[in-house]
This record gives sequence, C-alpha cells and structure tokens, in this order.
Amino acid sequence: MYEIVMPQLSDSMEEGKLIEWKVQPGQKVKAGDVIANVESDKAVMEVQTFKAGTVASLKVEAGSTAPVGTVIAKIDPGEESNSKIAKRREQGAKKKDNVVSKAEPADTKVQKTTQTSAPTKSVQEKETKTDSSTLYSLPATRLFSPKARAKAAAYGLDAETIRQHTGKETIHVEDVETYRVEHYFTPKAQALLSRYRIDPGLFTLDHKIDSEEVEAYIAAHALALPTPLSPMQQAIIANVNASAKKPVYHVYESLDASLLQRYEAHYSMTAVLVRVFAVAMMRFAHFRARLHDDVMLVSPDANIAVAVADEEVLYMPVIRQAQRLSLLQISDVLASFKEKRIKRSFTAADFEGSTFGISNLGMFGVTRFDAMINKNDSAIAAIGAAEQGKLSVTLTIDHRLVNGYEAAQFVAFLKESVTDPETFKE
Repeated sequence: MYEIVMPQLSDSMEEGKLIEWKVQPGQKVKAGDVIANVESDKAVMEVQTFKAGTVASLKVEAGSTAPVGTVIAKIDPGEESNSKIAKRREQGAKKKDNVVSKAEPADTKVQKTTQTSAPTKSVQEKETKTDSSTLYSLPATRLFSPKARAKAAAYGLDAETIRQHTGKETIHVEDVETYRVEHYFTPKAQALLSRYRIDPGLFTLDHKIDSEEVEAYIAAHALALPTPLSPMQQAIIANVNASAKKPVYHVYESLDASLLQRYEAHYSMTAVLVRVFAVAMMRFAHFRARLHDDVMLVSPDANIAVAVADEEVLYMPVIRQAQRLSLLQISDVLASFKEKRIKRSFTAADFEGSTFGISNLGMFGVTRFDAMINKNDSAIAAIGAAEQGKLSVTLTIDHRLVNGYEAAQFVAFLKESVTDPETFKE
C-alpha cells in the first residue's frame, strides 16, 4: 500500500491544513495526478501521487490540520503490483527451501522439530499462568495513580465506577476528568465546553447539564469563541514577532508626487513606486542585502516584496529583478498577485528572495504609518496618501544592514529620482 504524507512545503512548516480533496475512495489515479490542495504556513499547494492505483482511503478530513509526515491518504497500487510482490515472496521461499535442503536431510529436520515442540508449549503455558496470576493479584489501589484517586475523591466520584466505565486497568487523572464531563454533561453540552474551552468545574455538578444551560452560561458571561489560527496566520505571527526583535530605526520623509501621479493615471501608484525603489536599490547595495546565519548576502538584483492582503491574511510576494521591468511589466506582475490572492494559489517560491519591501495604505486614505520589516530584509517602505502634492514615506530600516549615512543618501536619491522622467523610461 502506497502512503501519501503531509508534505513539508517550507522550512518553517510544522503542520498543514488540508483545504480540498480532489479524489474519492475507490477512484483510479495515475502517477502525477493532483489528489489534494494543502495550505502551508506560506501558501496553498497541490499534492500529487507518484504512483498509479486506486484510492484506498483518505485519512484526514477536508478543513482539518495535520502535522508534517502524517499519512493523509493511501493508494492501492493494484493487482499488478501485488502479483509482483507475491512472485518475489515465492522466489524467496524457494531459495530458502533450497538452502534448508542442502544444509540437512528432511528426516533430521522433522526429528528436531518434534523434540523441541513440547518444551516450548510448556514454557508458554508457564509464562501465561504467571502473567495472569500477577495481574489479578494486584491490589485495587494499583489500578489508580495516586493523583487520579485523589482527584476522584475530590469530585466525589467512585473510583471503581470510573474503572468499569473506561474499561482500563490503570486510571490516570485525565481519565477521571473525562468521566466527570461525560457523567454530568450531555454530548451537545460537552461539545460547547470543548469549543469555548470552559472549565466543567464552573457548573454545579449535581445533575445532568444540557446544552441550553451551557449556552445560558456563555451568554451571561459574554464568552468569546476561541478560533484556531490557520498555518498561514501562525506564520504571520512568527514573522511579526521576529521583526519586533530587530534593531530598527525610522526615516520619515515626503516625496514630490506630481510626476508620480501623472504615471499613476496609467498604472497603479504601487507599480510606479516599485520602479522608483528598484532604481534606488541598484545604486545602494545594502538595500539589496539580507542576513543569513552569520553572513550578509547582497543580491545582484532589486527583489522587492509587496504587501498584498485580504480580510484574513497578509501576503508578501516578491517581484524579482524589478530593475529590469517596465511599468507595464510590473503592473502585470501585481495583477497576477491579485489573482493569486483571490484564489489563494500562491506558491512558496512566490515569497522567496526579497531584500526590501513596500506596503502601500495610501489607497485607503492613510496618510502615514510604520511597517514591519519582512523576514530578513534590509528595510521596508510604508507609503501613505498624497496630500498637497506630497507623498509621505516612512522607511523602517534594519540597523545591522544599513547605517544612517547610507539611509540618508538613499532618501536623497529617492527625492531626486521621483522628479526625473528618466527614472520611468522603458
């Protein structure tokens, strides 16, 4: 049976969410067929089968998460593969018989087997008898951990009843807790306790509690419903936490927007700014740098991450070699990012290789804000709305990669380039 496991789609991925199954049990598949879509901490990816056969079972439900390496599906390779396996076993058995026949005569083998079979049975009977007598001679207190017995007593629960209910020989604290919930709460009430993470001890446990009583408690205390984070949301949190620890400083500046707005009539402001920053990055090398372990890597190209978001997820896909692209080409790349955002079809490769980032909230009327540096990039530019012919820009810069002197030169170059038509030439 061929097993397909939850793949590790990025270095930081620990678990994945199975978004959708493309196959059903009993369905025939070929090598290379896509069987599922999986969401990693960075993107939604396709999972393929590398062997042909019939889908035997699907182990993870759509919408559920599973750790990397967990078996998510099994493929039966079919009769042909099974016959090959059987043939190999048959050949192996023949070889084994040949070896035995050459080593000793058949009569001798039978004689030895007859002599040793009786003592073996006697030993087995003795061991079985010993295990059984040992098991049933254990005192009742040995069937409970000390903590479990104390917990049962505190709850006023009968220890022997718990043992019989669970069917276990040894009872632990978690078994007592499980029994208490099952004993005092209906199944629907139990589900609410689990969803809202409510301590059962908050209720008076002297009767069977139904879902209506739990719902009344939730309403009376205005409890918030805990919502699990998706792998992508967990990745965003990890990235933000890492960014918050960086030694950064900010540069606040305003750029002349007259020429930018003229090009904005044909392209988006984000596309125009990608062009401007790409040209500046090629002049100042440290804005093309990123930290990797104990070295600084300087890219030969201006690879810029652009913030793309919806109501739930923030993406930072990368425009590669932006200095070589025209405004029209940059616009096409941004349009492809929008389509991938809607379909949630980004791949892990879409987020790799950046050294600088752009986050534009000016389109929403935000005049100025700070942005957090993406991953190991050198800096990020937060773009606000244009007012009175000026566009506000806030640079957040990693002091380990770019010092204040180079940052000042970078900003001075930006202020000149946004007024120079040569910056926007194809």
